[in-house]
Amino acid sequence: MALCVCWSWCGFCVGVAELIELVGEQGARIAVLGEQIAVRDRQITAMAAQMAELAEVNEALGERLAKLEHALSRNSKNSSSAPSKDDGPGRTPPPAKAKRGGAVKRKGKQPGAPGANLAWTDLPGDHKDRFPGGVCECGSDLARGTGSGGGGSLPAA
Repeated sequence: MALCVCWSWCGFCVGVAELIELVGEQGARIAVLGEQIAVRDRQITAMAAQMAELAEVNEALGERLAKLEHALSRNSKNSSSAPSKDDGPGRTPPPAKAKRGGAVKRKGKQPGAPGANLAWTDLPGDHKDRFPGGVCECGSDLARGTGSGGGGSLPAA
């Protein structure tokens, strides 16, 4: 307890002295907090500048990415580039064309189709003369193979 201004131990003066001491302590705390706030304000300002710079860099990278994706998506089907450039490194090849009909059709006779062939003969040594004989409409002898039609002559049989 401190002595009162009135040189006595009155309760009022003692309470005022304690309040003055408390106000002094609070003032010191406020000063420390003010310094901390100033430090944080500088940090926030620096972070805001960094954030603005990063936003600009991010925007530039986004534009660059869009250009690169556009360049990669181009092929001979959707641009004037040569088909030989389609399989270049880093490029996606054009999509394969879908075949018509969906089913794969093999060459030759198809399964389920009726067959046609030359029948086997009972006499394989039996030869028939297949050369024409007689006279043509133009009057030439067909057996000799000389005539005016067809652009050439046939060999004699």
